Amino acid sequence: MSPRPGSTREPPASLELFSRNLSLSAGRFSIQEGERVAGPMRRGLKVAIMLEGRQALELDDRPAVLLDGPTMLVAANGGQHMQRRTGLADGTLRYALMQFDVDFVAREFGSDVAEAARLACSADTRLWVRPADAPIRSLALQMAECPVSESLRPLYLAGKALELGALVLERMLGERQARPARLGPRLREQVHLARDRLLETIDTPPSLAELARLSGLNPTKLTSAFRAEFGASVFAYLQEQRLQQAYAMIASGEASVAVAAFRVGYTPAHFSGLFRKRFGVAPSALR
Repeated sequence: MSPRPGSTREPPASLELFSRNLSLSAGRFSIQEGERVAGPMRRGLKVAIMLEGRQALELDDRPAVLLDGPTMLVAANGGQHMQRRTGLADGTLRYALMQFDVDFVAREFGSDVAEAARLACSADTRLWVRPADAPIRSLALQMAECPVSESLRPLYLAGKALELGALVLERMLGERQARPARLGPRLREQVHLARDRLLETIDTPPSLAELARLSGLNPTKLTSAFRAEFGASVFAYLQEQRLQQAYAMIASGEASVAVAAFRVGYTPAHFSGLFRKRFGVAPSALR
């Protein structure tokens, strides 16, 4: 099927990297409600992030899967399958997409990753769809906006694609392994209460002692439990969330660099240094 008359569907060109073992595309294009596109699904491991837009995805004769951005998808295709995508609303689809050759994964990234990829890429097609969290959205946005010159675009996108692919696969494989909860129900509830409080007051967060008191824990217990649950200290988690939110505000044009810095609790001078260290570019480059 082809786009219906009047469609403005012109997705950015794809890049073939690492001797065509990695294909990627990122950017945005307009979609219309009811617009349908069909074609074969390439064999391998596909990782896609849809930052905005609404589509239905069908594989062969299976029931459609709703993709409502921001969302992430992993498709493991070990055979010959057809995919059909249908637009569910008029608007813009903004995305980052990468396709890994399975043999390339096995050859370059080690036995553990290779085994996981082989298990995913069985004789059938498997889909894994989940909401995209802040770190995933930020990396996909960096790919979609690509704040470097055209000559450096392949190098920039290749690095970001590998980083994004690693994070998404970590989410998927961690879930598939069904790791047991590291914290008891009550302690986990208290740690999530502390995390939620941080996010609610991201510009003027409470001190560690205040946060511990609010969650019903002492500072030492909160620190160790927070790291066990979220993989980072309270301070590191807060800084990451601040920078991710600021990145989204600046890249989307919602706020200037100075306004974004103040909104997440930094002075512009301090913020610029942290931002460059985290993302590898000055915040002003996004604008």
